[in-house]
Amino acid sequence: MWRRVSIAATLILLSGCFQGCGPTGPIECGKFQPTQATLSGASEISVSDMWAVGTYQDEGRSMPLTEHWDGQRWTSTVAPVGPWDQGAGLVAVSAAGPRDVWAVGLGIKNGQNGTLIEHWDGSSWSVVSSPNPSGTDNRLTAVAAISENDAWTVGDYFGPERPEPLIEHWNGASWTVVDAPSPAGNIRQLSGISAVDAADVWAVGFQTKSDGTGSKPLIEHWDGASWLVVPSPNLGAGGQLTSVRALSADDVWAVGAHVIHWDGVSWTVLPSPNISNSSIHTIAVAGPADVWIAGAATRDWLIEHWDGNRWTTAAAASQSTGVVNAVTAQHDSVWAVGIRSVGSCGSGWALIERWDGKSWSYVHSPHDGPES
Repeated sequence: MWRRVSIAATLILLSGCFQGCGPTGPIECGKFQPTQATLSGASEISVSDMWAVGTYQDEGRSMPLTEHWDGQRWTSTVAPVGPWDQGAGLVAVSAAGPRDVWAVGLGIKNGQNGTLIEHWDGSSWSVVSSPNPSGTDNRLTAVAAISENDAWTVGDYFGPERPEPLIEHWNGASWTVVDAPSPAGNIRQLSGISAVDAADVWAVGFQTKSDGTGSKPLIEHWDGASWLVVPSPNLGAGGQLTSVRALSADDVWAVGAHVIHWDGVSWTVLPSPNISNSSIHTIAVAGPADVWIAGAATRDWLIEHWDGNRWTTAAAASQSTGVVNAVTAQHDSVWAVGIRSVGSCGSGWALIERWDGKSWSYVHSPHDGPES
């Protein structure tokens, strides 16, 4: 029997789950404490223009959450819920410019999951109509904005027999479904996307046989005309890829249980940090000697940095026990966003931290605790 394998960022999107969602199994906490707010995606346009998106709880219903950094402080902006009257949330965000920002996720209506896409035009967020190939279960997990008439988003939907990869494209007027390779008998889901330009786009996820025996990486590439599956290295058991960052035609990075790199010819496995008993959710790359990966470790966050020779673990600020869902690295600044736990068994709140070149510091945001 098929069972959906959830992408890390959407585990907490609409379920309100934080305690017991880590890589080491449940923590006995007694009465369940719901997640109040979580940030799942981030995109930096400049040092004074950055977006973070996620979900917050409004009287028990999940609602889209967007926050903006203007160089001095974070402020909350209103994001519509659209037709999803049983809850909705955002998972990822990407910007082509200050007035061209896309955020994606999913919503629920009549017990059915559907795609949610929102656009920022410089003054407000609006819901933009998006296709739903399945009548029951659709979701978007990542987005890449290239220009005002070129953006991509990926996820998955439940087809007639099994989960299928979902790829949608924005052409300046509408979002449409684009065919994705999916051999018969394979379950395929996409969790990350990144673009170099209009003719060089990468998407990653995982694939497994319908009987659930073993999973391996799924890597697909858009060459300007079609999506093709690209051979991936053998990562052994648990080969799911969660995130990808493309800097150029011969410099692409992806992460899951391992870190892999594309040199323009093939993918190779790089030396990996000591991340046993951990889960990696995201990767950010400022250059070949400046790579960040982040996620969750035992009752704490996980952030590792690659300097071109070795990995080092970065200690979190004192207020930041939790999970990192997204990290950005550009313009000489590095940001991490996710969910902050209030004690081992408390509710979860939005987490935002900033790297100053030496250490991480906690940055106040509108949804980082009850007092907000």
